[in-house]
Amino acid sequence: MKNGVVLGIDAGTSSVKTSLFTLEGTLIREMSFPVHVLSPAKDQFEIDVEFLFQKLITVIKEIVVDFEDQVQGIGLSVTSPTLIFFDSNRDAIRPGIVYLDNRSIKEVEEGVEKFGGDNMYFARVGNNPSPSTCVAATVNWIRNNEPGTWSKTDKIGFLNTYLGAKLTGNIAVDPTVSSYSGLMRVRNPYLWESEFLEIFDIHEAYLPEILSSADKVGVLQKGIADQIGLPAGIPVAIGAADTAATSFALGVHKHGDVFQSMGTSEVITFCLNTPNFSPAFMNRGHVIPGLWLSNGAMSTAGASIQWALKNIFPECCSEKELENLAQSSPRGANGLVFLPYLCGERSPVFDTRASGLFFGLNINTYKADIIRAVYEGVAYGMQQIYKIGSERWNVSPDYIKCVGGASKSALAIQLRADVLNKQVRTIQSSNTAAYGAAMLGALAAGVYTRIEDVPCIEDYGKIVEPNHDNVSFFEKHSEIYRQLYPNLKELMRMQYSYLNGDVL
Repeated sequence: MKNGVVLGIDAGTSSVKTSLFTLEGTLIREMSFPVHVLSPAKDQFEIDVEFLFQKLITVIKEIVVDFEDQVQGIGLSVTSPTLIFFDSNRDAIRPGIVYLDNRSIKEVEEGVEKFGGDNMYFARVGNNPSPSTCVAATVNWIRNNEPGTWSKTDKIGFLNTYLGAKLTGNIAVDPTVSSYSGLMRVRNPYLWESEFLEIFDIHEAYLPEILSSADKVGVLQKGIADQIGLPAGIPVAIGAADTAATSFALGVHKHGDVFQSMGTSEVITFCLNTPNFSPAFMNRGHVIPGLWLSNGAMSTAGASIQWALKNIFPECCSEKELENLAQSSPRGANGLVFLPYLCGERSPVFDTRASGLFFGLNINTYKADIIRAVYEGVAYGMQQIYKIGSERWNVSPDYIKCVGGASKSALAIQLRADVLNKQVRTIQSSNTAAYGAAMLGALAAGVYTRIEDVPCIEDYGKIVEPNHDNVSFFEKHSEIYRQLYPNLKELMRMQYSYLNGDVL
């Protein structure tokens, strides 16, 4: 048995989780605190990263009690992309801009025009043009709309850049995060592309160095070490985006491996050994050099359930009560279909002007049908994304691993098994991203020298088989779902223009 412990920090969209593990991967203790996403204006979503870090310091100090002299390494997992502007002291000038943010639609379109259109952008970059995969456009929005911020900016980075800088004083990023910048060819995610920098008029001097996820960004600085009660000099791994850290933790290490993350957003991830990217996916380098991850990401999956609870069913006390209500409606929700595009959508349409809707309301629609339709609509969206990926890459896994808070829902998991026609295995661990981060810290510290030596999480909870009667039913019923967006796309754009004063 190896002596010592490692610390994993998972800074997500809704909470920051800090977990302490043995070097073999056994959880010792964990703590978390909520993150409040701010919305200062329509289409703008931010987090106060300075407040986040001050809270993180107090949590780390508490979690390492009795283990202060045993911490071998620290690793980072972050929600991505979260854009940070740094001053010369490595402090954040303004709140971080998170992936839900759509303020830079105009700047994205201006950049795409210089590439020669959407198709040329995808062919050269490896991702679709959208604010969440083209952070360069949001940089230009800040330059155009917040000249005071821009005049103070010394560096541009991301959430793991920020946490790494606060802990070590050094500025860096990793390829799982940098892949969403719009400033590189994703097939080579360790290199800023000079041509793209010129297109967006961003000088490379503003950008962080790109390290492998398991690389040491630096060591714990004395000032911070004193505040959290740890010795200075502990190696800190730059870490990875949360979905990539989870991929690493779950052993998604070879071509054809698939897993699903179910939370505020929902992501189905395919591991690839060649950069044969699909435009229906968000594509990035993997934690493991020479591999890539294609993420089919729905922005407001679990968020649709939370939205319904807050705005339509305030009388329900919890999501569990809401789920029970949904189960009182028959499969198919009495003909009601929900399109969960509540903040535009990423996969598979990549349309910031897309909107959500209920289709099929009639005099016989009951409240239970409405929430059942929300659960089913999210499942149909994941079915659509999975089919695109499995057919493109000729992938058909025996089962799909599912992680995240929504995987605890019996209805949601059965729906995933039914619409995907796959056995679904839930992971009991609630800290997979933090585990992945901690093990990246162990690699940075030299506790492990090879990625394949790192233990993977396999603590299965429920194993759910598809109901074959439901499989055929949902296959037919989901066709209505798949037809809604293409048939209403132009109306959605028209409505968006009315609401935002755009000229289309």
